[in-house]
Amino acid sequence: MTVRTRRTRDGELRLFIDIRYRTANGQKHRFRRYAQIQTKTAARAEERRLLGELERTGTLVHLEEGAAERVEEQHYTFADAVRQFRLTHLATLKPSTRFGYEKRLNTLLLPRFRNAKLEELHGKQLSELDAELARDKLAPSTRRNAQIVFRSVLRCAVTAGLLPTMPAVPKLPKVGRKVVTSFHREDLDAILALASPQARLAFGLAAFAGLRAGEVRGLRWSDLDLRANTLTVRRSITRGQETTPKSGDHRVVPLASPLRALLDEARSSRWKNPWAFVALTAHGKPWGESGLNQAFQRAVRRAKRDGLSFHDLRHFFVSELFRKRAAAPAVQRLAGHANLATTQGYADVEAGDLRATVLLFEGTSGAPTKQDTGTRAENEPES
Repeated sequence: MTVRTRRTRDGELRLFIDIRYRTANGQKHRFRRYAQIQTKTAARAEERRLLGELERTGTLVHLEEGAAERVEEQHYTFADAVRQFRLTHLATLKPSTRFGYEKRLNTLLLPRFRNAKLEELHGKQLSELDAELARDKLAPSTRRNAQIVFRSVLRCAVTAGLLPTMPAVPKLPKVGRKVVTSFHREDLDAILALASPQARLAFGLAAFAGLRAGEVRGLRWSDLDLRANTLTVRRSITRGQETTPKSGDHRVVPLASPLRALLDEARSSRWKNPWAFVALTAHGKPWGESGLNQAFQRAVRRAKRDGLSFHDLRHFFVSELFRKRAAAPAVQRLAGHANLATTQGYADVEAGDLRATVLLFEGTSGAPTKQDTGTRAENEPES
């Protein structure tokens, strides 16, 4: 079984599929035909579909008549495009992103479009899906993400030759900026005081060093330089898979004194192996996918602070630095954001900050004040 190049009677080179197989009764058969879409990626995809048909039925005889000399019309479905998408683009994404894509494919897109022909998919179906999700009161971000995955699958189909051109699609739903939950140092102190020592260390890594949950799970003692008082974020563990941090870059974060105290306490009690994970549960095991947030929710309930999640600790890190008048580029580097706009989106701008900003206009109206007039008179030359 192979995809090869074959010269036609007119001297044209074309991709050709040649599959040798045996039927259930042992008879030898050979299936040959020109690839229906003349790109290597599409020809390989066609070969895989033929092999799937062979596995299901045990024969390709029903497809063999005159197949080598004619090209039958082939209709690729959305499921075919998703299969190609999973083999190529999806396999390159980080585990957390891949999980999100798979969730939207399996719950929103495949149930609706699995057997739909690709050439019949266009903006109307996508608009109808968005209207349906809006009626179900799904958040604009969820509706937007579903459309992003849909577009990605179709673009992959175009690249693979399963679809001639990208169809016209509607604009993505607008997603407004959410108000960040108010989270101050006194809230953090109350939560840390009521957390277990193991959870307190994990929370401190997020709040005082800005680590994401996967980065907390992936931090090893070898990533710490206690003499230089720094930690280096080198990896992230999501759904049991170790990858680079979200930005793809390593970053060095100086240790704030509250975090250094937590690390010294943990190091003196159980540090032995430099390659061991820093943040562990009370049972000495690495934190699971949902374990950090569950532990955080328990501490939040004890501290009677509602509406917070583990990721809000990272929000606190960025917002607190901005409240202390830190420079935005420095905060960006410490947080590991690829774009400054992302960093600024994390900043917690509260009503008090807005009032203080507006008060800067006090005493700056167009009319000069008495003091301004007196100063100007003193400085004017005599006539």
